[in-house]
Amino acid sequence: MGRSSGTLLASYLRGQVAALGAAEAALAAGEPDGVHDARVATRRLRVALGEFPRLLPLDDAAVTSARERLRAWGQDLAPARDLEVQLTALDAMPDVRDRAHAVLGPRLDAARRIAIAQLAKPDHLRLRADLEALAATPPLTAKAGRRRHEELPRGLRRAERRVLRRERAALTVPPGPSGDEAQHDVRKAARRARYAAEVVAQGTGRRAREAAEVGERYRAMQDVLGAAHDEAVLRRTLIELRG
Repeated sequence: MGRSSGTLLASYLRGQVAALGAAEAALAAGEPDGVHDARVATRRLRVALGEFPRLLPLDDAAVTSARERLRAWGQDLAPARDLEVQLTALDAMPDVRDRAHAVLGPRLDAARRIAIAQLAKPDHLRLRADLEALAATPPLTAKAGRRRHEELPRGLRRAERRVLRRERAALTVPPGPSGDEAQHDVRKAARRARYAAEVVAQGTGRRAREAAEVGERYRAMQDVLGAAHDEAVLRRTLIELRG
């Protein structure tokens, strides 16, 4: 298939399966970025498996199962990562720093232990084996044999349309908790578009350069919206710590 759309998508899948394995090893070893890196790898894999339906059919049982289980694994990692982010921010606040570590530190330790325990469970080991098999021989469609600039950008445009829909929806939501959640939905869509752009940006040529630029724009959007979301979460935590 040469440098076809399917070849590049399969290469991206293999790279992210390897990244997930490395991140999980770091998590098991207690390394500081293990949780974060594992979550990023699960998200990138979900995007690769879900944003290019002309290349990987969404109704394929193996693809559907992998996406659902990756989502569940990401949710298992979320408590530990959220606490890591909060504690990092609270370290810059001398008036609550000690109380934050006294209150949130044990919660973080417990969340990490739960995540590490998951790594050795049979269900998770099956997930890892299934991901390896899926990345090695993905159930590519006939369109996957087309040139990369013919098919891969379609998946990116699909992801970009989702961002626009959520941006429009967020504009109709008043400020407050509902507004924060609507902005968070925009952030999640921007993140998916960013990762879809990464797939398209593989290789060389004008389309790859353009996709890399698109990915950078969505990364910047994600960063801005992420900071706003983290601030909203932090406000709730501060109410607890100072109450």
